[in-house]
Amino acid sequence: MSTETTEIQEEHRTTLARMAVDAVIAVACGAERDLDRHAADYGISDAKLEVLEVLSCCSGRRACLFSLGDRLGVTRPNITKLVDGLERSGLVTRVPHPDDGRMVQAQLTPAGAAVAAQALPGRVALMERAWASLDDEELERLVWVLRRAAAELADPRPTAKRRVTE
Repeated sequence: MSTETTEIQEEHRTTLARMAVDAVIAVACGAERDLDRHAADYGISDAKLEVLEVLSCCSGRRACLFSLGDRLGVTRPNITKLVDGLERSGLVTRVPHPDDGRMVQAQLTPAGAAVAAQALPGRVALMERAWASLDDEELERLVWVLRRAAAELADPRPTAKRRVTE
């Protein structure tokens, strides 16, 4: 293969990579915008609505702050801020952990449960609408591809080195 052919292939790959990033960002920004607008109808952010969603699914509608943060993929300071805001709004309350007095849990209040019950079906509908043009097989493939790309970004070793050592 000539040097010129290799350079053209590398330019094409770079162009495709940029197009892929642009497409992912466009979808993420559009989804984030729509989800935030939906949550705003209930007086909260989508991030806070996600906390309510997780708590709705937990036993006793309660969870430790650190496990909430892990499930949502946010840092401890961020989950603390989210829970603080939800607590100020009366949607969650902090309660002591039943088995470990050093830990605190966030618990959904009746008002929080009511907001979750009203808001979550619309949130799910928005997420489904984002992918309505894809059939199940295409969506499964997209999820696989995006998870693979995310894993690539999470691994700090260069791809070439990783392939040689694995």
